[in-house]
Amino acid sequence: MQGRKVFAVCAVGLALAVPLVAQAELSAEAVLDKVYGQRSAKGCWPTTDDGQSYCMKVDHADQRDTATGNRLYLLVTGEAVDAQGEAISAHALSGLVGAFVVEEHNGKAELIASDPKIPMGEFGSPPTDWKLSLLGPSDYWGWQNTTGGGNQGVFYSWYVLLAPYGNKISNLADFNASYDNTGSCGDKACERHTGSVDSTLVIDSSKNTEKVYPVQVTVTGTVKGKKLKPKTWTLPFDYKKWMYSKPKDWPLGQVDF
Repeated sequence: MQGRKVFAVCAVGLALAVPLVAQAELSAEAVLDKVYGQRSAKGCWPTTDDGQSYCMKVDHADQRDTATGNRLYLLVTGEAVDAQGEAISAHALSGLVGAFVVEEHNGKAELIASDPKIPMGEFGSPPTDWKLSLLGPSDYWGWQNTTGGGNQGVFYSWYVLLAPYGNKISNLADFNASYDNTGSCGDKACERHTGSVDSTLVIDSSKNTEKVYPVQVTVTGTVKGKKLKPKTWTLPFDYKKWMYSKPKDWPLGQVDF
């Protein structure tokens, strides 16, 4: 599986000389035709990344009225496919995600931030069902999800927050969401040292003086056989690194995957 901290930043710098119509789906088609080429007979947009073929489909297309114009936030996902366009699966094979922010200027659509090829997921499939969330008070929107995997009885996930950074797309989250290693043992003595931790994330929009809102993460579960007292952590935003900061005693930071 591709490393979870590696996110491509090959932004596509182009302007789309097409009207931005009211229907987001039609606008999405125009964007994807420009970025990936013509849609295939299978109803998806073929592309390649690191020698592997993928076929991209729209996961979410959302429009927002902003201070600088009407925007389309477009998130696409692609499964790994073979030469015939059929889905293939392998544990170490990632899926692919593409993210685009398009803004209307003088009746035309301009791509203002993008990353068409973000490796993510495993077994050839990316995370799906993304959620568009307001991450800051000045029309700073981004996509929220989790991704993860498992191996030899250990399962884990981490948060993903994709958002514009200049004309590129950056992952603002670098912290785990859950882990469970209770299936990695074969005897009772080992099981006493296992753990299962889960968390929930809420964007704290009450801090409207910040350029990027902090997030609140509530952690529950057990670590090394000991039950954690449920606790909510506030993770501030590090503007130099352009991502959220973990506390030094962050419980999920002690887990080695």
